[in-house]
Amino acid sequence: MLSLLIDTSNRPLSVALNRDGFTLAEINTTVKKTHSATVMDYIDKLFKMTELKKNDVHRIIVANGPGSYTGVRIGVTVAKTLAYAFGTELYSVSSLFVVAASSSRKGIVAPLFDARRGNVFGAVYNMKSDSFTEKVAPAHMSLEDLQTELSSYDSSVILLDGQEKVSANLEDFVHTVPRISMVEPFETALEKEDIHSLVPEYLRISEAERNWMEQNKS
Repeated sequence: MLSLLIDTSNRPLSVALNRDGFTLAEINTTVKKTHSATVMDYIDKLFKMTELKKNDVHRIIVANGPGSYTGVRIGVTVAKTLAYAFGTELYSVSSLFVVAASSSRKGIVAPLFDARRGNVFGAVYNMKSDSFTEKVAPAHMSLEDLQTELSSYDSSVILLDGQEKVSANLEDFVHTVPRISMVEPFETALEKEDIHSLVPEYLRISEAERNWMEQNKS
């Protein structure tokens, strides 16, 4: 089975072609560029490198948030468009789980993205070689609450892209950037989606939506 995997949730960009769960080719970048200007070019490069055709793809897997509103939206839109054009199945995976799988660490891990004002998008997983247990589902929370949860375990690791600014005071973490090629062995983390109804999991409303709601309170 050939899978095309896409993650544009944050500043890093990760795309890959896997066959039966093993990576054939991948492109991972951490440069600050607009993903909409590069993701399709990188996907095209994957097919050229592997000499495969787009109609060889059996399924598309996309990281559907949380993360940057624009970044998540780009990845999900591209994945839905390609799944429809290729006539393939579409699967989603949490962008936080992508980070957890990318670390290759076993045991309790807590991937997080900055959410400003001392808050984070975070989750807690107990990772094994090809399985995992979700201890805390992906959510928008304070860093303090996440750290309190982690204190209940004998050993845990926070996973974070060290090049990203974090509004909360956080020094003890393991630098990890997403490689979406790593998620496929964890089949239960993948959710089959309807192409037309899949929407990003932002986990919070945007500031513009919040301001509109405040201004239009009855």
